Order: sequence, then C-alpha cells, then structure tokens
Amino acid sequence: MAGLWLRISGGKGLVRGAHKLKKPGASAEERLQGRNPAVSIRRDVSSAVPVVTPVPPRVVGQRGAELPNADLLRSLRALQVLLRSARLYHKNHPRLTESLDVAYEALREVAASLSGLELCLDPRGVVVPKFGPAVLSDPRGELTALAADLRRAGIHSLLFARKFHVGELDTFAQLVHTTLLKSEEPDRAAALWAIRLAEQHVEGIEVNTQTERNVDTVLTSLIGALVAYGGSSRRDASDVTPIRPPEIEEMAASLRLLGRLTPPLEVARGLSPEEAARGIHGVLEGASRECVALLLSAVSQHGPRDAERPQSYLLRLSECLIFEFLTAEFGSGALAPTGVRPLFQRLSEDIVTAGGYSGPHSSQHLSALAVEWANETHREQLIERFWTDLPPRERSATLRGPDVWCIPVSVMRQTLRQLVEAGADAPRREARNILLNYSRCLPAAKPSARRVVAAGLGELTPIIESLWPNQLPEELSRSALKAISGESVPETAALLGAFLETLARICMLRSDYAGFEIILLGLESTPHDAQHEHMATLAQRLIAQDRWLLLVDGALANRPLDPVLPRLLQRDPERLLDRLTLILTEQRGNELLSPMARLLRTIGPPALGLLETRLYEARRQRVLAAIKLLAGADNDRLLRALPHALASWEWNLQDLAVSEVARAANAASAGSVAFVFSAILADAHPLVVPMMIDQIGVANQVSAVPLLIEIAAGEHESLRDQFVRIKAIEALGRMRAADAAALLHELTERRDGLSYSEPAGLRAAAEEALALIENRPSSARVRAAYETLEQITKPFAVHRRYARIPLESPLNAQIEGTPAPVMRVRTISLGGAYLESKRKLSVGDSIKLEIRSGLRRIHSTAVVRNLGPDGNGIEFVHMLDEDREKLRRLVQRHLRD
Repeated sequence: MAGLWLRISGGKGLVRGAHKLKKPGASAEERLQGRNPAVSIRRDVSSAVPVVTPVPPRVVGQRGAELPNADLLRSLRALQVLLRSARLYHKNHPRLTESLDVAYEALREVAASLSGLELCLDPRGVVVPKFGPAVLSDPRGELTALAADLRRAGIHSLLFARKFHVGELDTFAQLVHTTLLKSEEPDRAAALWAIRLAEQHVEGIEVNTQTERNVDTVLTSLIGALVAYGGSSRRDASDVTPIRPPEIEEMAASLRLLGRLTPPLEVARGLSPEEAARGIHGVLEGASRECVALLLSAVSQHGPRDAERPQSYLLRLSECLIFEFLTAEFGSGALAPTGVRPLFQRLSEDIVTAGGYSGPHSSQHLSALAVEWANETHREQLIERFWTDLPPRERSATLRGPDVWCIPVSVMRQTLRQLVEAGADAPRREARNILLNYSRCLPAAKPSARRVVAAGLGELTPIIESLWPNQLPEELSRSALKAISGESVPETAALLGAFLETLARICMLRSDYAGFEIILLGLESTPHDAQHEHMATLAQRLIAQDRWLLLVDGALANRPLDPVLPRLLQRDPERLLDRLTLILTEQRGNELLSPMARLLRTIGPPALGLLETRLYEARRQRVLAAIKLLAGADNDRLLRALPHALASWEWNLQDLAVSEVARAANAASAGSVAFVFSAILADAHPLVVPMMIDQIGVANQVSAVPLLIEIAAGEHESLRDQFVRIKAIEALGRMRAADAAALLHELTERRDGLSYSEPAGLRAAAEEALALIENRPSSARVRAAYETLEQITKPFAVHRRYARIPLESPLNAQIEGTPAPVMRVRTISLGGAYLESKRKLSVGDSIKLEIRSGLRRIHSTAVVRNLGPDGNGIEFVHMLDEDREKLRRLVQRHLRD
C-alpha cells in the first residue's frame, strides 16, 4: 500500500482555545471527524479500535510538475517586496504599483505551472508542500522574514489558485497591511481572514484553508490508535466543561508518551507495519487517557503535511506542544523569563529519557526523536524560535525589564535590526533603550547572566555602532568597567575585556577621545594586585602601537586640538617624540611642524624637557628633530641650550638651529638671541657665523661691539675669513658704532706700498659703514637706503637685513656639479636670492651656486631657507672677496636704476 490520503485541518493552539466549551456528549471520534470532514471513522463491532477510511484525494495540480527553484524563490521575494511596499507607500505610489506588477507576474507564472501554489508558513521559514515538508533554503533570511510577517497577520497557510488577477493580489497586500496596523492577536486575525476575503470578493487567493494530503500509513495507524484510546476519557462525560490548560506534569507526561511512541514508528529499526501497530497499542495501553487525549487534540490541530514522514512529524508535533505550552504559561504570567530555559530543558530531557530504545538494534540507544532533542544546538534553535514567535507585546515587556538577558542574542539582534532599519526616530530610540537596558544586566548576581550579557554585547557591536554613529553613551563603558572590576570568572572577564577593547576602538576611530579616556582611566584606577592584573594588561593594550599612532595622528589633524589628547599622549613622552621624529622624515613632515609644536606646548615640561635632552645625543636624526620641534614649541629653551650643545654639532645642524632661533626671535627676544650669539661666535662653524653676526647687528647688541671690532680688524683667533670680516663691518655700520670709526678709517686708507692693504670688497663695506656712523653729507644715499629698509621691515617680527632688488631681466644661475637645468634669479640682495626652477630643493640643503651677470660669474655657498610655489629662497653663507664685490656692485647698480 503506497499511502493513504487523509485530510487533517489546521487550527488554533493547544491552549488558546481554552475559552470554548466542549460539545456535550461528543466523543473524540466525532470531534476529530468534525474538525476533519475528509476523515471517515467507523467503529468495528469486533474491535475497540476505530477504522480510518481514506478519502479519495482531490488532486491539486500535477504531482510530477517541477519548477526551477530560482523561479519559486523569485516569486516569494517579490511577494515580500510587495508587502513591504504596501506598508511604506500610499495606494497609488509608483513604487507600490511597480512591486505589485512584478509580484503578480512572478506568482502567476509559478501558480500556473503548479496548478496552484500552496505555502505553509513555519516559524523557521516557508514550506511548499509540493516540494516536501522541509522549509525552503533561505541563506539571506528573506523567506523567514516573510513567514514572520504573515504569521503576525494570522496567516498560517496561503494558497494561490491557478488563475487569479492582479486586483486580488493588491487587495490581499492591503489587508495584510491593515491587519498588522491593528496589532491584532494572530489567533484572532486568523479566524477573520475568510470573512475579509469574502467581503472583498477575493476568490483566487485562500488563507488558512485545508487541502488533501498524502499521509503515511504508520501515521494513519497512530491517529487511529489515539482515537481509540483517547476517545472515552472521563472528561467527555461531563456536560459543559471549559477546556483548561494542561499542568506542567500533564504536559511532561504527554511528551514522555510521545517519546515512547517513537521507536515503533521508525523504519530504521526494521519493524514491519504490523509490528509498529502492535508497538503503538502497547505503549498507549500503559498511558493515561488524559495524556492520550492531549496528544489527540494536538494531532487534530497540527496534522501531518503532505508526504511527511513519521519521524519528521513527531518532531514537529513535540515542538508545537512545547511552544504552545510555554507561550500560554508565559502569557498568563505563570512563567517568568528566567524560567523559560530551565523549563524547556526539563521538557526536552523528558523526551530524551522516554526515547531510550532497548529492542532490536538497541545499539542505537535513542530513538530519532530523542537524538534530535538531545542535541544542544537544536534546543538553542528552538529557544530562539520561542522568543521570536512570542507576541510583540510580551516580548517588548521582557526587552524593557530586568530579565532581558534571558532573550537569546540572535533574537536581540533581529529585533534591534528591525528597529534600526525602520528609519524613524522613535524605533531607533526604542532600540537604544533596549541596548542600554541590556547592558545594565552586566552587574547581575548570577554568573550565567553576566556571561550571557558580556558575550551578547560583543556580538551586538555592529548594531551599537549604527545606533550611536557619533558618540557612544558613557553608560555602556561604565557598566562594563563596573562589571569587570568585580568579575571573578575568568571567561566572563575575558568577554568583558574584549567588549571594552571594542568600545575603545570605536571611540578611537570616531575621535571620541573623551570616551576613550574614560575607559582607560577606569581600567587604571583598579587596585594593583594579582586579582586585577588583567585590567592593567588591558589598559596597556588599549594604547598599543597601532592605537598610539591613531592618537598622534588625531593630535596632528587640521582641527582644534582636543584637550584629552595631550593628557593621553603625555603618558609616554619617549614614544611620542619617536613618532614625531619619524613623521619629520616623511614628505609631509614640514607641513605638520605647526601642529606638532602646538601639541608639545600643550603637554609642557614632560615632553619639552625630554626634547631638550635629545639635543645632546649622538644620533643626528633625533638632534635634527629636537631642534625643529623646540624652535616651534619653546624657542627660549632651544636658545638656552645653544651654548652647551652648539660646539658638538656639525655645521648644518648649527645652521638649522641658528636660523630657527633667529627666525623665531621677535622684538622682545631679539636682544637675548643676539647676546647668546655673541657669546658662542667662537664655537660656531664659519659658514654659520655670518648669519649670527647679521642678527647681532639687526638687534643692535651694543655689548658685542668690541668683539665685532676685533673680527673686522682680522685679529680674532679663528674668525679671520674675509666674508666674516665684511659681515662684522656691516653690523658695526648698522649699529652706528662710533667706537669702530677709527678702525674703519684705517681699513679704507691703509696701504701696502702703492696698493691698498685690504681687498676692494672689504674697503667698500667699511666706507658704507663709515657713511652711516659719521652721518656725512656724502653718505645721504647710503643712509636713505638703510632707513627705507628699516621702515619697510618694521611691521615684521624679524627685520630684513638687506634690501631685495627685483630684476626686470632675470639672471641665469646654475648649481655647480649637477646637470640640473639653468635656474633664473628673479630677486637678489646682498644676503640671498630667489631662484625660479622646476627642481624642488629641501629646506637646509647647502649648494654651490654660480650666478651669471653678463660676462661676470658670481660664485657662492648658499643654504636653502624656504620653498615657494615656483622656486626656492636661498641665503648666501659664504663667498670670496671678489665675488662679494661683484654682488655689491650689481645690487648698487640696480638701486641707482
């Protein structure tokens, strides 16, 4: 016998029909047949066992019809989009019309190919009976969401006829939307669907209707046996008795009975149908009629699906029994959220215990049903399903209450994601409140609760980031800090540490340094003992190398300095200075000098003092960085260190330090700079001395006049270079030093035979200095030039030492020893020039330069001082006497013009 056709109706849950009254005098057979008109039951006079007569099936479509899985999934996804559009858009919106057309075409094609499309909505997803009892594959969770929406609207099964029109589909979508808006109980809504569809004259779409199904022979025997043994219960004798919910012990006994019924039904045991029937009767003979009646009631409400195997059906039946019992207990308040899992585990163990097998093939130990219920993964999935299918009002009350930790994380994630994706402000506020309430369970008394919440918060991190896109609430971090400080379970402490580290990472990436500091200080404020050693380790990990780099980058960003960053970075000044030193070697280093100086000034002595000690180190790169950073952050500190450190530096480091100090000097500090320069002239490199002497002259450092006179006379022990002597003479003239007049006269007039003793360039400089000192009428032109220069540079902190001469006809120049293209000199002075060139030099580079003025060649040693958009500004630090004279004449000629 290939199989029997048996019609079993769907219906309400086991306890939800408790308000109905029993029909007086009705037996179990009559009640079962009343619920299932297609079942014909007659009682054989020779046997107490009723005979179930199969009803000829009404074939709904061709059984062999096949459909590509992609088309079926596409049609169901189109239905989901239609239902969502009906909630989001008004009736005539183009988006709703478009989704309606797409869904209609997809569903019509599938329904036509299958001679009707039937959908059963399971909590786990969508079942298409024509393709088997299993739920359709749903890797993205779309069909699960569709089933959940339709079940909330009271729809347990849905049938699209072979022919239906688009208006009926539109009406159905609007009815679903209206039902969800009313927030009706699913059971109440389920009873009204037939009326609503009839009122709207919808005939091509049926909701919650029964169809003929092919029921397994063994299941038919089981149903007949249940009718026989549960049909004459003492409860049936009473006239009108309310159907009361079963007690916990009654439910446990029924589940144990179901577990004992499983072995005779399993084909894997090698039992014949006759042996299975005798086994079923043997189990039922030892059971109470109340338990049998309870199972019979469940079978009448949750009948077998088309071609469903006994093992699969009994598993589903046991799940339905437990779910409906737990839901009823929870809804009545008899079951608290904290009791859901223990009670579920107890009922599961009852099934496993009753499913022990000791007959043939006893090496398998447990029946298939018991094996499934013994699987912890299966239990966890069912607990998640219970909370998912719980009515929204009851689940919302738990989410707001102190027992929110009892809800599995997957259900929390799904609920929060739905609230976030709603887009409106109110659902997002609700989601934030739920998450904060969840975090308040961290200090719970139960270790299991603390562990669950700690692990859950870690898994909910992506949702936390989406709910607070700018700044995380302090309550999250403070709750975690309070919990980890008192946690004694290592596993929970590790989970809390991972969550805190995640919060710190989010704060860092969002530049929420105040939130990061709260976490760091909270970890560091714990006692320094072995019990809290893990918190100290976590605090060190929070400012590990990668995060330290983020802190430094945040402090150097082009925005106002966050006051928290200096406090965080001053924890390790050595590492901070190492990072700044490394950045200065990069291409962007000079651009970040200003924010670096700002940061160091804010940190103060901890960083500046360490930076000063680096001036005396042997590593050139660290000294170079220290000079640049101190010049920008604390120029006075660099100036005070020069007398001690200058002699140990090579000339380009001396040049950098002197130029930085001179550039940073203002009217108030120029005298101090000049005084220090005069004290260390003898220790400075000859290429650096000219710039120092210029600064002394510009600052009018009178105390340095005797030293300058000695240098100008060529009597200094080390500073006898002609270029240095010329610089000293120019400084004396700039200072109007009358004590130098006699020496200057001697330099201009002293002869060695018929020729002058001093070179022409030095004599010319002495004559100009005398003209400024003696204020003679013949020197009016020279004084006017100097006075004009002083007026021009007065608004600037650093006065210009020489007048700049713009050249109408640029001069050609070339760096000696390189194949670089010819440069053009647009501006020139006695102190330097501006070179236009495509070649980019670096500040501090020293070059040998040849400037061509007609047939003349002016050779000099120069240092790059600044960079421009189309060239470089240079300063002459040395040149021979004849080259200096050529440059002076060139400048004077252009001044006269």
